[in-house]
Amino acid sequence: MANDSPSLPTYYLIKNLIKKRILDGTYPLGARIPGEVEFSEEFDVHRLTARHALTLLVQEGYLERYRKRGTFVSRHVKDFIGFEFRGFFVDLFDHVDKFKAKKVEILKEPPSEVVADLFQLDPKKDKVAVIKRVRFLSESPASVTVSYLPLHIGERLNRKDIYRMSLLKLFREKLGIPLGEAFQTIELTPADKYVAEALKMPMGGQVLLIQRTFFTKDGKPFDFVQSFYRGDKFRFFVRFRYDDEEDRLFLTEGRLRETNENGRRVRGQREAASRRREDGLLTGLADGST
Repeated sequence: MANDSPSLPTYYLIKNLIKKRILDGTYPLGARIPGEVEFSEEFDVHRLTARHALTLLVQEGYLERYRKRGTFVSRHVKDFIGFEFRGFFVDLFDHVDKFKAKKVEILKEPPSEVVADLFQLDPKKDKVAVIKRVRFLSESPASVTVSYLPLHIGERLNRKDIYRMSLLKLFREKLGIPLGEAFQTIELTPADKYVAEALKMPMGGQVLLIQRTFFTKDGKPFDFVQSFYRGDKFRFFVRFRYDDEEDRLFLTEGRLRETNENGRRVRGQREAASRRREDGLLTGLADGST
């Protein structure tokens, strides 16, 4: 597939082409679509590139994958509008110094269907490393983060390291993983029993769920993260600037503001101030706490 837009990676162009087919009715709601093998042949790309494009569409809610059945257009596509923030994948690491992980568990569990599909595992036979962390602002629990990792990565991490620095730092500095793209979705969800108890809130209360998938520079997924945030602890602010030549708004700054229990702002973080892209990286809310 010829890439006529050198600033955008090939998988991203394929993703947009498939999305266009969904929105214009070429692939009707509920219809089964070609798989990664067929798309890799159609666009003359590596199978991993096609898989990457499909994975992003699943995470955006346009597609649904079922083991042994295939990939289908979601029947709920018309029920939501997805917005994508674009910008430079800024350094996320300093935030962890002020947002402390005080409870850490490292487990081995069978993967859910989503995780199994992402890492190409058999949920009945394989296991993944699961790292659960409860993070605090001052003395109050503010978020629960659950990271799912392939065993060959998770088995190289220990609780002492995780208390000492963020997983991103460990991936880069200890494990030497070439960090590439991060894709995420943001939505509200009711707190289950585990999240509610960890955050000291009623079960079923609304929390902000941020799901993030990290890829290496060659497009391989290696970390799926679910972070649950108390709504009274965080606010997300975005700043745009208008470009006269292109007649559109661009994301120029994002800030995650932490609040105390009275709702007062106590810190401002995250200067995501750059319009340029490197390696086609995308970022939305960058809390630095993966």
